Order: sequence, then C-alpha cells, then structure tokens
Amino acid sequence: MFTLTIEDQNGQVADTFSFDHGSYVVGRLDGCDIVLPSNSVSREHARIFIQDGRCYIEDLGSANGVIVDGQRVLKTRDLGTASQIRVGDYYLYLEFQQASKMRDQDVRSTLFIDSGNEHHKLVRINDSFAGEEFSLSEQENTIGRTDDNFILLSDTSISRHHAVVLRHGDLYAVEDRGSSNGTRLNGKPVPVGTRRELTPGDRVEFGNVEFIFVPGSDSVDLSAYAQQRNAGPLSNYAGLAALVVVGLIVGVLLVYGLMQWMGDDGPSENIVEDRLVELIATTESHLAMGNWDAATTTLDEALALAPEHDQAQALRAQVSVEREAAELLSRGESLSEQGLHEDARALLLQIPQGTRSAQRAEPTLAHLNRTVSYNLRSEATRDLRRGETDLLEIHQKVVQALQIIPEDQEARDLLAEVEERLEEEGVEFEPF
Repeated sequence: MFTLTIEDQNGQVADTFSFDHGSYVVGRLDGCDIVLPSNSVSREHARIFIQDGRCYIEDLGSANGVIVDGQRVLKTRDLGTASQIRVGDYYLYLEFQQASKMRDQDVRSTLFIDSGNEHHKLVRINDSFAGEEFSLSEQENTIGRTDDNFILLSDTSISRHHAVVLRHGDLYAVEDRGSSNGTRLNGKPVPVGTRRELTPGDRVEFGNVEFIFVPGSDSVDLSAYAQQRNAGPLSNYAGLAALVVVGLIVGVLLVYGLMQWMGDDGPSENIVEDRLVELIATTESHLAMGNWDAATTTLDEALALAPEHDQAQALRAQVSVEREAAELLSRGESLSEQGLHEDARALLLQIPQGTRSAQRAEPTLAHLNRTVSYNLRSEATRDLRRGETDLLEIHQKVVQALQIIPEDQEARDLLAEVEERLEEEGVEFEPF
C-alpha cells in the first residue's frame, strides 16, 4: 500500500490518501484526481500510477516540471518506496507500507527517508572525479553532455546525447545513442542502437569516462580499479601467463565435456534439456529488456537443438509480435512529439494488447486520448458558438470525443445542447 501526503505552500498537510492500484492525474483542473489549486501547477501536470506493483510518476508536459528527490523527471520515474515530489508550490511525500503496518502509524514520521539503495548505480572510476555516483532510478537514464540528460557528464569525449541505461524492474541494459566516441561494455564496443544487458561488476565506458555498475547498497574500492589501470609490464606478463593456464584448463574441460556430450547415440538428453532451459531463461531476459536481436539469436540456438520445442516456438512468435509492437510504439511516440496527436493515437491503438510496448504506451495513449478528446470538444464548442458549421458535423465531433472519453461531463453537456438544437431544427440524426 502506498500513502501520499500532500503539503501546501504554507507547509501544512492538505490531504493524505492511500492506494495500491490505479492511475491519478495531478493538476489544477477540477477534473483531476489530485487537485492542486495554484498557478504554478499546470492544468494536467503529472500522473502517478501503479504498474507491476511499483509506483511511477510521469510528467504530462508541465510548464514547471516535476522534481523527485531533487532531480527533474524527464519522462517517467520509478518512485521507489519513499520519495519527495515537488509539483509547483506543493510537496508530495510518498511512502510504501505493508498493509499490516498501516494501522495506527504516523505516516509523516517516515515519509522523508529514502536510502536510494533499491536502484543500481554507476560509480565513476579512474579519473579525478572517481567516486561520483549516479543512481539509475529512471526507466530511461539518459547520459550526455547537455543538461536535458538524466546523467550530465561534462567531458569533451561525451556527445550531447551519448547513451542510455534502460531499467525494467531489476534488469538493466545499456544502449549507445549514436555517440561520436562510442560506448564500451567490459572493453567491447556497444553497437549503435543495440542493447547490452548489465550485470553487477560490469565496467561501462562512455567516451573516456569510465564507470563500474553495482547495486545501490554496494561500496566500491576505487583503489582496486586504479591499480588495474596502472599495472606495469610485469603484472601484464603475469596476467598473460594466468590466461594461458586458464586457457589450458578450459581446453581440458571442454574436451571432457565433449566426450560426455557425444556418445554413440548423440548428445545426452539431460545435457540438451539443461541447455534448453538455460536458453529459454536467457531469451525471456532479453525479452524483458526489449533486446529482440539477442532474443532471436538464443531462440535460433534453442530451436537448432529441439526444432519442435513448444516453448521456444511460442517465444519465437512472441518476439516477432513484440518487435512489431515496439516499432509501432516508436513511430507513435515520434508522431506525438511532433504534435500529430490523432496520427500518433491511431498507431498506438494498433499495438497488440499484452505486449511490453502496450504497457509502455499506456501513459502516452492516455495523454493522447485526453488531448484528442479535448481538441474535438473545443472545436465543436467553437463551431457551435460561431454558427458557421453544420450541426451534424458538430454532433459528429462531440460523439467522437465521447467515444474516446465517455465520462467527459462537459462533452455530454455539449452533446445534449447540440442534439436539442438538431431536434428544434427538425434535422434527422442518430442519438449517441
């Protein structure tokens, strides 16, 4: 159960309520779920919603922005179990409590604590800013040289929009955004537009700036990484020797494994089954991160081992659907950013339900529904007052607005007025 406490401009508690599901629009309009009456708050400022048991906030294009724990929300942010949210002149304090702990407890006594440990982080290493930490709390943690990025790196090797670390639950992946000096994961380049999953201990380089990826609660021994970089020729030779020894051991193990694998009747069924389980699990992880190419690769290997494997075949179909859905989402979001709301909405409505992209499209689609419906109602109102447009055309616009948002009371009142006028003029029409 999440509890939200609202503090007004005077530092007084204006309201408190608890929720464990749903979506709530915050703004100064009376029709918002959470009304904050102030000129510093946009008409529809933000949206707080529950998804997969976690609480998120989305900026709905507000003029003054949404600030969470001192950082501006660029798109959508996971609020964790406790956050301080600033919306205009108001402060909203969010806390998560188990249901059994909600009774007889002073909510505000624990609202201001947020360790930040539940998110993984990037810790800078090997330069004069070593030790600087960046919590990866956003769903899209953008990295670049300009201040519109979530992580700002003022270094000449960093592009304006260099890369992004994507977060899905407890899974993280890094993607290069076409930077000049590239992104590297454990020394290997990350191709532009592809995603590489991150695991604790990975070293990530953006241009000349290097980080270690670790859980939020971990501390990093910076001297260990400095020693690795500054190791002399002797240590390099020792490392090479160690690699040779390891290589010999691995070779012996591979030969032994191959002997166990291959027999008179081919591979052991248990070994094949174990490998299939591993490949399926890896595919599902790639799917969760939206890494379609990697998912396809692991499925190809799985189906090569077992062409009739039902789960692998189902996952292959799912990958195809998810890939097409992701393309629709990308095109729809692009059109939305260009202000082509109706075209964007039409594309997003084509996204198959149950896909990851359908979930990701929900906030944008909800925003587009409100925008398109509002525009239709506004156009119909203007046309009706001017008297320059056919009443049937006005009626059609109001009906379209209500088909998008049936509970819009202003549209319903307008519809009643239009239909009354149509009846007075003796015009045949189909009532809504």
